Amino acid sequence: MGTVPDAVAPMLAVDGPLPDDDRHGYEWKWDGFRGCVRVAADGQAKITSRSGSDHTDRYPELQDVFGAALGGRVAVLDGEVVALNAAGRPEFELMQRRAMYEPTAKLQAEVPVVYFAFDLLRVDDESLLNLPYEQRRALLAELLEPEDGRLVVPPWYTRADIAPDQLLATAAQHGIEGVVAKRLDAPYLPGARSPLWTKHALTQTREVVIGGWRTGAGRRAGTLGALLLGAYDDEGALVYLGDVGTGFTDDALDHLREVLAPLARAESPFATEVPRDRARGAQWVAPTLVGEVVYRRMTPDRRLRHTSWRGLRPDRTPDEVRVP
Repeated sequence: MGTVPDAVAPMLAVDGPLPDDDRHGYEWKWDGFRGCVRVAADGQAKITSRSGSDHTDRYPELQDVFGAALGGRVAVLDGEVVALNAAGRPEFELMQRRAMYEPTAKLQAEVPVVYFAFDLLRVDDESLLNLPYEQRRALLAELLEPEDGRLVVPPWYTRADIAPDQLLATAAQHGIEGVVAKRLDAPYLPGARSPLWTKHALTQTREVVIGGWRTGAGRRAGTLGALLLGAYDDEGALVYLGDVGTGFTDDALDHLREVLAPLARAESPFATEVPRDRARGAQWVAPTLVGEVVYRRMTPDRRLRHTSWRGLRPDRTPDEVRVP
């Protein structure tokens, strides 16, 4: 067996308007789960989530694709594991199906995943972290020779190719999550959220920690009606941010009840007060699960408004979820 290289913590982008200049490259923002792929000379590959967890077994259909594309080279890649819809575009709801169930042959056939490789961090014994983004991208295109659609090197653009506002308009037209701008001369900064990368999403999403749930009414009487959400402040206290009661599929409701049941606890895990009407009848849980919601706005007192559930994020850990 070959030696698999060490994982590299992903570099993260800041939110903001896209810079419009000749110093940046532009990529689509893919709606999936971030993954660092580490490949040994014999083709053995490991996929590590943003939080550092080993997710290799979640995606068995990807395990042989990297060695074939690298032709015996050792490499570390940064990219996104995505599930494509019938139109060939990443769809987060499909990734949720992969997250909820064991990756049986039937599920792999119904919801296959693809790895979009958008950065190259190491080749053989050479670290590429200090090379400019533009050079790493060129080397990635030269090195990877995907043999089928399970591995993709997505395109990137400069201002000479297309203006950032046109990219955003195209993203909106085709249901792509957004655009990321990366400084052409930027090194790769492991684990850092850096202004060298700027992301502009077309929808506002936020990761949240689940601290409890309330039963529903009407059609959802006796089952889950809403989740109580929070995030951690700088002192490590779990701050209540609001709740979410829409956006759940029946499968998601069943799965949430299943994973929340063993986490039950008597007292609220929130360090801040939960409004009485939200806390009434709440079932508190240990704050170990991370999810994601879409929201319209956040109030000055840090409450999420007009939320809709997107799904669980097994690739995140609660301590990563910070108060905005």
